[in-house]
Order: sequence, then C-alpha cells, then structure tokens
Amino acid sequence: MNRNFIIFVIMLLFSNAALALPINVEQKTINLKAESNVVNLDMVIKDDFIKAKYASAENRFTQGNIKAAHDDFADLVSRAAHDDYVFLAYAIKMAEFGFFDLTEDLIARLDNNIYTKNYVKDLRKFYYPTGMVKPEDILYLTDAYAGIVYNNLAMETTSELLNSNRLAESDYKNYLIALGYFKSNDLEKALKYINYAINENDINVNYKILKAKILADSDKPKQALRVLGKVKKTEFLTVDFQNKIKAAEEYVLYKLAKDEPLKDYHLAYYYNLQDKNTLAMKVLQSTILQAKGYSSQIFGLMAKIYYENDELFKAQEFAQRAYKENSKNYMAAITLADTYYDDRKFEEALKYYKIAKKQSKDITPFVGMAKSYLELGQIKKTENIYNKLLKHSNNNEDVIINALRVFPQKVYEYLPVVASVDIMNNDVWLTLTNVAIKDKNYKMAETYLNNSYYIDGNNFKYYYYLSQLLQAEGELEKSNLSLVRCSTLNSAYEHDINNNVTRKTYPRQSVYEK
Repeated sequence: MNRNFIIFVIMLLFSNAALALPINVEQKTINLKAESNVVNLDMVIKDDFIKAKYASAENRFTQGNIKAAHDDFADLVSRAAHDDYVFLAYAIKMAEFGFFDLTEDLIARLDNNIYTKNYVKDLRKFYYPTGMVKPEDILYLTDAYAGIVYNNLAMETTSELLNSNRLAESDYKNYLIALGYFKSNDLEKALKYINYAINENDINVNYKILKAKILADSDKPKQALRVLGKVKKTEFLTVDFQNKIKAAEEYVLYKLAKDEPLKDYHLAYYYNLQDKNTLAMKVLQSTILQAKGYSSQIFGLMAKIYYENDELFKAQEFAQRAYKENSKNYMAAITLADTYYDDRKFEEALKYYKIAKKQSKDITPFVGMAKSYLELGQIKKTENIYNKLLKHSNNNEDVIINALRVFPQKVYEYLPVVASVDIMNNDVWLTLTNVAIKDKNYKMAETYLNNSYYIDGNNFKYYYYLSQLLQAEGELEKSNLSLVRCSTLNSAYEHDINNNVTRKTYPRQSVYEK
C-alpha cells in the first residue's frame, strides 16, 4: 500500500485532544482529532468508508479516469475535519499526482505552526511548477501524467502533448513531455525537454532528478553525477523528502554501475529506500553467488534490511559476514552495534559504534555510543555526547529522541522539532505517553497511544504502555492481557507475565528515561 495513503488514513483518525507544546506565540498549536474508545485490545481502523473512498479514487486515477478521481479526492478533502497532519499527508499525494489545486486548498487550510512550515516548504520545492495552473488545465496535465506513468501510453501521450498548443510555456508540461520521452527510451529528446523545464523553473527538484536519470540512462556518468550533486546540495528538512533524494542517488548509481553485482546492490538499496524491502531482498539474494568483490556490500545491505524487519538473528549473522570480509564496511559495523545493543550486550555495542564512527561522518554512531554509555552507567559521557550533538545537530530526530533519556525535562521543547521533520515517528507518541502517565494525565496518554497504534499496531512498547495506562485506571485484567500481548511481541517480558506483575521499569530497547 502506498506510504502516503497509510499516512493519510493514520492522521485522519488521530485524536481530538490538543498537543499543547510551547512554540512561538504567533503560531497556533496543532489540534489532533480523536476517535473514541480505540484504546482496547481489538483496536481497528473504523472509518472503512474513508479507506474505500480513497482506494476508489486512486484506482480511478491510475486507470486514467481523471475527472472522476479528482471529484472523489475533492470530496474526501471537503469531508476531512481540520487536522494539519491529514492535510499535509494528503497535500503531498495530490502534488505527486499533479492535482495542485487540491494541494493548494489543503495548504490554505493549514494552521501556521512549526509542524506545517517545513512540510509545505519541502513540498513546494520538490513538486511545484512556476505558476498555478487553471483547474481545467490541471485535469489535462494530470491525465497526461497518468497515461505516461500508469497506463503504458508514454509515446501516445507525449505525441498528444507536443501536438497541442495548450500551455506551451508551462514548465510542468515540458516536464511531462520529458518524462514521456524518458519512458519511451528516447533519451535525447527527453533531455531536450527536461532542460526546457529546468530553464523555466530551476527550483523544482523533481525536474533535476529526472534529468539525472536521463543522463545516467544516456551513459553520461559525469553529467549525471554533476546534476545529482546539485540535487544533494538542496536542503530538505523533512525525512520523507530527504529519502526521495537518497533514493534518486541510488537509482543513478545503479544505472552507472558497470559490474552486475554492484548494479544489483544499488538497485536493492533504491528499493529499500522506497520501503520495498521484499523486492530489495529478492535482488540481493539473486546476486549473492556472483557477488565476487562486492559480497561485503551485499551482505551489509541484507543485514540492514533484516534489522529493519526485526529479524535480529539474521541481521547479526549477515553483518558479521560483511564485517569479516571488510572491516571498513560502515553498514555492517553499525548493524552489528545496533543488534548487540538490542540484545543488551552494551560493551560489544559500544565497541562497534566506535568502529562505525571512524568509517563515516554520520552522527548515528555517536548516538549509539551515548545510549551504550548510559546503559553502562557512564552518565557523564552520555551527557557530554548529547550536549555536543544538540549544539550542532539540533534538528536531528535520533539525537533529540535519545537525548530525552538524560534530559527528560526538555520533552516539550524537543518533540515539536521531531514532529516537524517526521510525522510518522512513533517514538514521539510513545515518549509523550510515558510523560502523560507519569503526570497522571491519562486522557492525554490515551490520545498519544491512539496515534502510536495507527502508526504501528504491533509495537511491543505500545502494549507495554497500554498495560501501564489500564493499570493506572484500575483495569487490572485488561492491563495483564495487554502485557501478555507485549510479551508475545518481545520475549523479554515473559518473566513479568509468569509472575503476574507489571514491570516497574521502562521497556527494553526503548529511548525513554528509566
């Protein structure tokens, strides 16, 4: 299922309590819409109508029934209660399709706050044409986009666009012509028209990504890498758009690679960055036997994917194989560190975080070192690392979330920053749940747990905090049932179930204050 649709459904069903975070006085706080009675053991997304309506609209769009799809999407927009997260997620999807009128309607309904500004800025930088197109012309252009991308009509659609004088000066029309030629493998003409689009609009990053892909397919590696370098220098604040840039880079590297195993590595990484891990693993498994000099990279990426899929034993196995073949493999070292940390072998984790630190400029190893020092009781070292990281990387979500374990009093200062760059960060809602339970604000804890469930209904920490909340509210039987569910997802809690008690400490593998 498309990730943006998942985001849309999740956020549409968010809670109705206000998340009152202290932000700039000129800005409004964000209001979350609540659904009642969803904190229980058989939680389900109740609004099947919204899901079905969206699926129907998207299906109509991909089949080329553009007017009907637009009407369905517009109807959904009109029905949506005011919720900034919903509007943002929906606006991104509409911009991808080319329904810029609906995107603008949604943006106009947003509150002005720290959450919305980053997403709107990134969205416009990535997708927007130079000027807004009239509604009737939007249907004409989106019809062309659907024909090229979804209906195998690239040649026919490109010809129709070229033979029409309509919107002759539109950079977006030239982008679509370039995309049509690219899909038809007429790379020379594709390059010609994408250059027209970029000359008319040198802000749009999506145009530049297409140009890099065209050059890569044209066997012009130096030019492709030069364009890619410009794309990578474009600042995006939100995680979704940062990942789009990383995925574009891996696609270009895939096209430019000469050796088949290296091509497969970059293709698999490209799929991984698009949350298509099943495809990524198929590519990697098919190339293992012929990997030759690239086996360390292949094993390292497999380890990363296994870790993301919570298959820790396999993740550690392949990370060890990758590291054995190449001790300078950063992906292998960081995955080994993470698996040892999750297995509570903190000395081993610290060892590999330190190794990873020497192999990359990434700040992830420093966060890992800080977490490990904390578990080993070396609080001062932990504080020193976080103080340095917060000074230079004060909008990095991993730094902020983990720093809350040693600076819990900063929770309402830090969490708005995380939410403003990654609306799907489940740790935000779980951290707020923890704080609310401590403050005996059980209604807000329920609100935050609802949000967490819709992001990941199989997160053991969700069921742990649910058991805490139910116990605080006197629902002891339900509390124990929730703890049973927690233990089935994380065996570290089996002891608590056998002794019929609720843990007095916070979940293992979590980032929260103990």
